[in-house]
Amino acid sequence: MKGRTANDDAARRHATLCLWIANVSAGALVGTAYLEHVPEETTLRTSVFAVLGLVSSVATLALVPGLLFYCLLRFVERAWLQGLLQAALGASFLVLLKADTLVYDLLGYHFNGAVWNVMLTRGSEDAVHLGGKVWWLVSTVVVLLAGAQYFLWRFLYRRALARRAAPRGRSSLSRPAALCAGSFLAVLSIEKTIYAAADLEGDRAVHDVSQMLPMYQGLRVSELLPGGLESARHALPRVDFRRRAAPLAYPRAWPTVDPGGPRPNVLVLVLDSWRRDMLDPDVTPRLWSFAAGARRFEDHWSGGNGTRFGVFAMLYGLHGWYWFPVLEERRAPVLMDVLGELGYERAVFSSASQSFPEFRETAWVDVLDHVFDDYPSRVSHERDSLAAERFEGWVAGRQARARAEPFFVFALLDAPHQPYFAPDGGPFQPAAEELDYIELARSNAPDLVERVFNRYRNAVHHADRVAGGMIDALRAAGELENTIVIVTGDHGEEFQEHGFWGHTSNFSEAQLAVPLYVKGPGIEPGVERRRTSHLDLPCTVLELLGADPAARPGWTQGENLFSPPAQRVLTVAGWEHLGLLVGDDVFRVKMDSNSPLDVDVFDASWRPRLDQAGPYLRQRASLEQLAAECRVFLAP
Repeated sequence: MKGRTANDDAARRHATLCLWIANVSAGALVGTAYLEHVPEETTLRTSVFAVLGLVSSVATLALVPGLLFYCLLRFVERAWLQGLLQAALGASFLVLLKADTLVYDLLGYHFNGAVWNVMLTRGSEDAVHLGGKVWWLVSTVVVLLAGAQYFLWRFLYRRALARRAAPRGRSSLSRPAALCAGSFLAVLSIEKTIYAAADLEGDRAVHDVSQMLPMYQGLRVSELLPGGLESARHALPRVDFRRRAAPLAYPRAWPTVDPGGPRPNVLVLVLDSWRRDMLDPDVTPRLWSFAAGARRFEDHWSGGNGTRFGVFAMLYGLHGWYWFPVLEERRAPVLMDVLGELGYERAVFSSASQSFPEFRETAWVDVLDHVFDDYPSRVSHERDSLAAERFEGWVAGRQARARAEPFFVFALLDAPHQPYFAPDGGPFQPAAEELDYIELARSNAPDLVERVFNRYRNAVHHADRVAGGMIDALRAAGELENTIVIVTGDHGEEFQEHGFWGHTSNFSEAQLAVPLYVKGPGIEPGVERRRTSHLDLPCTVLELLGADPAARPGWTQGENLFSPPAQRVLTVAGWEHLGLLVGDDVFRVKMDSNSPLDVDVFDASWRPRLDQAGPYLRQRASLEQLAAECRVFLAP
C-alpha cells in the first residue's frame, strides 16, 4: 500500500500471523474447560480425538477473527491502529469462547441459535438479566486482554522489522506460516479420520465428545455409503427427522363448534418457570386455596423446556417442531381464530415482552392492539404488579361498558423466571441477593443451591399474590362464576437436580413438569392422575364450547384433558431437539438429522442409558411415529 515499504508489509504480516497463532493457542487453553465433561473412563482413541478435535474446533472458529485480521492488515494504513484493532478482535474472540464454556457448563449447549436469538431479538431484555457485575467483569477482561495482545503485536512487529533489516533475515519470516498450516492440516486430518472411523462403526463415545466441542463438524462418511452397505455397518436403522422445505398445511380440517354451545369466559393464567412441586400451601397459598373445587392434573407436562415451546404447545396444540414454520408464515393458532369467529373479546396481559419469544408474530398476530406488555420497569416483580393492575382496570372497564360478549384472556406473570426478582424480605430464607451466573457455572454447592432456590420460591410466592389479586378482580366484577380459569406454568425450573440450573437444558421432570388445574362452569372437580400435556389445552377449551371432537386430528396433536389415554407417549421440544417420553425412557432427538447417533436415551433422572441400542430398537415405532407427526401439518 501507499506509504509502506516491503519490510514494513512483511513485518506486519508476520506480527498478524503470530498474533492469530497466539489466539488459537490461548483459545485451546480456554477450551480445555470443555474436556472436563469427557467421561473419566474413555478409550485412547476418544481421548486423542477430544484433544485434537478441540484444537481443530478452536482453529476453525478463529478463522473468523483471522479473516478480519487480514482485512485490517490490507486496509488500515497506520501500523499502531492495525495492531490495536487486531488486539481488540483477538480479545473479543477469547472472551466469547470463554463465555461459551460457561454457557455449556450452565446449560449443556453452546452459542447456538437459541443464544443468538436471545442476543438479537427485541424484548429479550425482559427474559435475560446478566447484571452489572457480569458486564463490568467482561469489559475489564476485554480491555486487559486487548492491552496484552497489543503489546505482544507491537513486540512481534518491531522484532520482525529488525530481523528484516538484518542480513539473510528475509526468508525466516515465512517459517511460522508454513509451520502453522502444516500443523493445522495434520491435526485436521487425524481428528477427521478418527471421527469418520467412529461414524462408520457407530461409536457413540467419539460422537458424544464431538458434541462437547463448539460448532464441531464431523465427517459423516456413513451417509455416503450405499443403503445395503450402510445398514451392514450400523446395527441401528435410521429414522429420518430432517427438516423438509414445505409450506404449512395447518389446519387440515377446521373445528366445527355448536352454535348453541356454552360461551363462558376463559382465563389462562400462567406463572413463568413454575415447576409442579411449587403448587403448595406454603409457596402459593392463594392459588392453592383457589384450586379447591377445581380439576387438578397431577401428571401434567409442558410442551417444551422453555417459554417458546411451552406456550406454543398450549395455544396451538402442536409439537414444538412446528414453531419454526409457524413463525416463518406468521400463522395465528386455530384456537384464537375460532374464538374470534365466536365473538370472544381477546386480550393478553403479560409482564414479559411478547416480542421475545416472537409471539407478536405468531400467537397474537391478529390481536396486536390488545396485547398489553409494555410497563415502565425492568424488574419483573414490579411488572407483574403493573400487568395485574392493567388487567383489573380492563375487567372493571368491561363492567362499566356493560360488555356482553365473552372474553378470552391470556396472562403471564414473569417474576419466577430468572433472575427471580421478588420484593425484599420474602418468607424463604436464606435467599441469594442476586444471581451470579459466573458463580453458578462454577459451583453446585448445597448452600448455593439453597439460597438460589429460596430466591426462586420468594419470586413464585410474589407471583401467587399477584395472581390471587387478578382472580379477586374477576370475583369483584361478577365475572368469576362464568369464567373457566386455567392455571399452569409454561415450563419447569431445575436447581441442580440433574446437574443444571434453570431450564432449556434437558427433558427432565424438573424442567418439564408443571402444575395444572381447571376451574369453572361445567368443570367437574377431582384429580386426574393420567398423563396430560400442554398440547391438550386448545382442543379442551374449544370442546368445552361445543367443538366436535371428531375434527380434532385435523388441527391439533393434543387430547381432551378430561379424557386422556391410559397410556401415553409425550412429545416435548427444545431449540435443537425433540424429546420423546416413553415410560421411564427419555429420548432426545436432534432435529434435522437421520443418524441413530443423534438419538440419545436417558432415564428419568437424566442419566444416559448404558444400553442405548436396546431402547432405540424397542421404541423404533414410537420414533417413526414422531417423525411422521412432524410432517402431518406440512404440505406434501
